[in-house]
Amino acid sequence: MEAIADHLAFFVASGRILLHLLAVVAVCSALWGSANLCRREPLLPRLAAPLLRVALALFLCGFVLICRFHYQIHQLLPIELPPQLTGWLNDMLTRANRTSAYGLPLYDPAAPPRYALPLWIENGKYYFWFLCYTAMALIAHQRLNNHRFRAALHLLLAVQVAILFVAADPFNQPLPRFFAEVTPWFQPAQNPMQRLGLFMQLYPRMVFYYNAHYMWFHPPLLFLSYAAITITFATSCLMLARRDLFIESLGYDFAKLGFLLLTLGMLLGYPWALQAWGPNWWWDPKICSSIMLWAVFSTYLHARLYANKPHMWYFSSFLGILCFAAMIFTLLASFFFPGEHTMQ
Repeated sequence: MEAIADHLAFFVASGRILLHLLAVVAVCSALWGSANLCRREPLLPRLAAPLLRVALALFLCGFVLICRFHYQIHQLLPIELPPQLTGWLNDMLTRANRTSAYGLPLYDPAAPPRYALPLWIENGKYYFWFLCYTAMALIAHQRLNNHRFRAALHLLLAVQVAILFVAADPFNQPLPRFFAEVTPWFQPAQNPMQRLGLFMQLYPRMVFYYNAHYMWFHPPLLFLSYAAITITFATSCLMLARRDLFIESLGYDFAKLGFLLLTLGMLLGYPWALQAWGPNWWWDPKICSSIMLWAVFSTYLHARLYANKPHMWYFSSFLGILCFAAMIFTLLASFFFPGEHTMQ
C-alpha cells in the first residue's frame, strides 16, 4: 500500500479544498434560492447562472480527481501471486469453470489482474449523481426563465452539497470498503496458502463486481435518471402551487428522459444479476423497490397524457412528487433491508 500512499494523500487534500469551495457556492445558492422562491420579482437574477456554472466546474474538477485516483489504483495495486502457486490456481479454476455458467478467467502471471474501479462506487455514486443533477439544472435554468423554478434548482443543489459535505464525502477516507478488502493482501509475512486463500476471496469480487463491464453502464444510467427525476420533482412542487404550462412541459421533458434512462439501466442490470448472483436475484429489496419506482414513473407519464382535463395536472404533479419519494425509498432500501445491494 506504500505505492499509493502519496497519491492518496494528494487526493484527500485536493478533494477537501474542492469540497469546501463547493460548500461556499452551495451557501450562496441556498441564500439566492431562499430569497427568490417566494418573491414576485427576482432578486439579483444575473447571479443564478454563474453560481450553477461554478458549481458544475468544481464538480467536474473533482470528477477528474476521482478518475485520476482510480487510474492510479489500477496501475499500482495489481494482485500478484507467487509463481509457484500459478499452476495450482489455474488447475483449480479450470475445474471450477466446468461446473459454472460464468467462469473466472485463468491467472496470467505476465499480466496479473488489476482493479478497474468504476467511478461511481461507494460515496462516488452520490458525487456522480449530484454532478449529473448540476449539469441538468444548468440546462433547465437556460431553458426556462422563471425565478421561482430557478430558486428551487438552487435549493436542491445546496441540499445535495450538504449531503456530500456531511455524510457522503468521496474524498475523506476514500473507498473505505474497497481498501478494507484489499489491504490484507498487501500485508507482509503471509505463507503461500494464506496468499492463495485471500486471492480466492478477492478475485471473484474483482471479476463479477469491480471489473464487470455492466458496472460501467448499469449504475450511471440509474444515477442520470435520478438527476432527471429531481428536476421533475422541482417542477411538480411548483405546479401544485400554481399551474404554469412552461414549467409543466419542462418537467415532462425531463421525466421522459429519466424514464428512458431508468428503463435502460434496469434492463442492463438483469444480465449482470444473473452473472453475479445466479437465479436468486429477483427478491433483492432494491430490485423490488426499483420496479416500484418504474411503475410509479410509468403511471406519471400515462397520467400526464390527460393533463388537459380539469384538475388532472394536480394529480400528475402529485405523481411526479411520488416518483421522487419512490426514488428516495429505493436508495434507502440499500441501507436498511438485507440483500445483494445492502450497503451496511
